[in-house]
Amino acid sequence: MESDLGVTLFNRHPKGVSLTERGFIFYEHAASINKRAEEAVAAVQDAENFEGKLAIGVVETLASNKFMNILSDFKKQHPNVSISLITGTSPKLLEMIQKYKLDAAFITGQTKSNLIEVEYTIQDVVSLITKRGVKPEQTPKTWAVFPEGCPFRKVLVEWLDSTGDKPTNVIEVNTLDTLLNCVKSGLASAVLPLSVISETQAKEYNSTPLPKEYLLMQTHLVRRKDLNTNRVLTSFIEQINKNEL
Repeated sequence: MESDLGVTLFNRHPKGVSLTERGFIFYEHAASINKRAEEAVAAVQDAENFEGKLAIGVVETLASNKFMNILSDFKKQHPNVSISLITGTSPKLLEMIQKYKLDAAFITGQTKSNLIEVEYTIQDVVSLITKRGVKPEQTPKTWAVFPEGCPFRKVLVEWLDSTGDKPTNVIEVNTLDTLLNCVKSGLASAVLPLSVISETQAKEYNSTPLPKEYLLMQTHLVRRKDLNTNRVLTSFIEQINKNEL
């Protein structure tokens, strides 16, 4: 392929290969063509069968019971749709959207891309979450956090920095369940959206809203602007709007 094009597409090094600048441009076009081919197939499928694929990205803080219930209802209504659910940090999911690897994704914070169309927005209250019964002066100085790139980890750093403190002792985890268990056991504190605490869990945690400059955070359902929404994605977006996450 490089010979046919007369350009170098890959940087070759002992541990493998990586795309050159021209290689990345070629990949972007190829991925776009492949995605549009998939859309063309979906567009001519029999509407009664409602078949297709849906690849959705979601940040851990949204992978809650309510979201899963909405996804379950969608699957019941459209049993022939194949669903891929990918969790990750907002920057990673945004990158996957830009590379045509996801149909849509829920990302937290600013999108900062002209390629992205916002379809739905959720606003949440950011709170200090601790074990129930722990007094403010006893709040653990160990912090349970998601990997780098998580907006709530960034808020934690900025908030503590404004008080002259730093999160020097952290426990990095990859799942919401693990993070909440760290808090419930009294091992750590966390800064999270209040919505991650369900009504049944409320008795296990204390929650204190952060100061107003850190209080609100938005999560957006986004897709690539240059791609038309197919029937499957359109139906999923309608389901989200109807249920109001």
